[in-house]
Parts: sequence; structure tokens; C-alpha cells
Amino acid sequence: MQFEIPDLAAAARLTRLLAGLWHVSLHDRSDINLVVAVLRSDPLDLAVLLRTVEAWIREESLCAIRFEVDGREYVLAAGEADWAAIPAAIA
Repeated sequence: MQFEIPDLAAAARLTRLLAGLWHVSLHDRSDINLVVAVLRSDPLDLAVLLRTVEAWIREESLCAIRFEVDGREYVLAAGEADWAAIPAAIA
């Protein structure tokens, strides 16, 4: 399963957070940063992972991120966006 994180620093923070319980990797691509987590065999693992990321989204004031599982894309939303906290785009 993979999460799309626009900011590299935020992607690194999510990677560190998830590394305690899941095998994770960070892929820095030109258009987006992907945090990939390998689900464990526990049937509740997907729910635990999504709740963990949902709480992280709220703490980071990201509002929502896209993620992919089993080849399908979804949006995980939590909290409200803090537009002042988002790094400015390089012109």
C-alpha cells in the first residue's frame, strides 16, 4: 500500500512514524513522494495503518492525502488544512 505525500520532509516524518510497526520505504519521485508500507498478516492491520495515518494527517494539517491499496486509489481525509504550513512552490 502506498501513500502520496507532496512534501519530502512530511513524507520522511510519515516514514519514521510507520517504521515502528511496518516495513516501509520512501520513494522520492519528481512529481510526488511515495511512502510504501507492507501490510502484515493480521486481518485488522489495514484498519490500524489507516487510523495511524489518519491521525498523522490531522497532526500535519494536511487535510487529505491519496493512497493506493490493491491497485485502487482512495482519499484519506482528516482535520482541516493549514495553508500557512504548506511549503511554497518553487517558481
